[in-house]
Amino acid sequence: MSLEQPPPGHRASDNDRERAALVVQEAHGDGRLDFEELDERLTQIYSAKTQLELRTATADLVPVAHGGSSAELTIRAKHSAQRREGPWHVPERVIAVAEHSSVRLDFTDAVVRWPEIHVDAQAKHSSVVMIVPEGWSINMDEVDMVHSQAKNKAGTPRAGGVRLRVTGQARHGSIVVRHPRKRHWWWPWYRK
Repeated sequence: MSLEQPPPGHRASDNDRERAALVVQEAHGDGRLDFEELDERLTQIYSAKTQLELRTATADLVPVAHGGSSAELTIRAKHSAQRREGPWHVPERVIAVAEHSSVRLDFTDAVVRWPEIHVDAQAKHSSVVMIVPEGWSINMDEVDMVHSQAKNKAGTPRAGGVRLRVTGQARHGSIVVRHPRKRHWWWPWYRK
C-alpha cells in the first residue's frame, strides 16, 4: 500500500483479499466501521478481481499505527535476524544496524506517506535487504563499502513513485535493493 497505484490489470490473489479483509476487520474492531459497512466492504473485497478494486475498498482504512509515530525508526540486530513486513508504517528515516545478522525491510505492503524515504544501513559481516514495489526510484550512491557489495536490482523508476535513498556502510557484508520474487506454481517454499 504505497503512494502509487497498481496498474488496473493486475489480478488479485486470495492472499491479497485476505490482507484487505484483515484491514477491514481491524477497522470494525476499532469502531471505525459499523456492522453494515463491514458486511458491505467484505462483500466488495471477496468479489474483487483486481488489486485496484481491493485498494479502493480499503483506501480510507489505513491500519492503525502500532508503537510510536516517530519520523525515525532504528532497527538493531546482533547475531540475529530482524524483519519488517506486511502493513507496517514506514517513517521518513530508517536506520538499520546489523552485526553478524540480517535485516530485511519489505516495503511492498507497507504504508508509505512520504515521497522520499532515507535508509541508513550499517552492515558489519551482515546483509541488509530492501524489497520495494515496482516503480520506486533507488539511489545507492552514498554507500561506503569495504570488501562488500551494494546491489540495486530494482527496475526502472516511474514518474511520481517513491524515492528510496540508501546511505551507510557495509563491512564484509551486502546491501541489496530488489523487487519481490515471482511466485512459480511448482516451487512450494515461496518467499518474497
